[in-house]
Amino acid sequence: MSSDSSMYETAKSLARNPLGIIALFIVLVYAVASVVISLAKAEFYQNPFHPAVLFLAIFPLVVLCVFAYLVAKYHRNLYAPQDYKDEGNFFGSLKVPEALGSGANGVATSDASGKKTDSLIASSIESSYKKLISFGYVLIHQAEVVQARTSPKSGRYRIRVWIESIDQRKPISDIASVTYHVWPDFNSPVLSTSDQASNFDLWLSVYGEFPVLALVTTKSGETYELQRFIDLPGRPPD
Repeated sequence: MSSDSSMYETAKSLARNPLGIIALFIVLVYAVASVVISLAKAEFYQNPFHPAVLFLAIFPLVVLCVFAYLVAKYHRNLYAPQDYKDEGNFFGSLKVPEALGSGANGVATSDASGKKTDSLIASSIESSYKKLISFGYVLIHQAEVVQARTSPKSGRYRIRVWIESIDQRKPISDIASVTYHVWPDFNSPVLSTSDQASNFDLWLSVYGEFPVLALVTTKSGETYELQRFIDLPGRPPD
């Protein structure tokens, strides 16, 4: 049982980035091949050109060639942010879109195809954005490491989530209450607060990342849903 658990945790840790997934795939292929060979009849060992034998001989060469190609051309895609001691190195290794430039404010995506936004989609998102701005409030969060992660689920992070006004467009005092919905695993996933002095904040002690939904109710009776994904330092996969 302990061995199975250890294998599961090892596989889970490897699956956190593309490089680990490639390693798991290779291990799985050889595991299946080993089972096939161990159950083969005596005639199998007398045929050096059997498909299984040829596969075992050629597969490592194919893996080597593919891996060399990936390392040479797409090495940045083989690692996850948490694999870097400093996550800034991960983002520093990414190719910055040329349209962004390095001067004043700019906006761009990594898509170099120059695809234009559909007019209906543009109109819909423009309407939604105006509604967000007119509501005047956003959901903010901040995280700190309480206990560094050394194994799956071992890390501990303290989180504060709160409401802020967009460019002070509307005063926080206009809000009557905020109701939060967090990950269902918590004992009380739905909590409400009317504490204006704390900006209607929510405190969490967690080991992993998840989304938070906040239903903001103003004193005039207006309601709006705000969403926030709680990302953590080091981006722990669990």
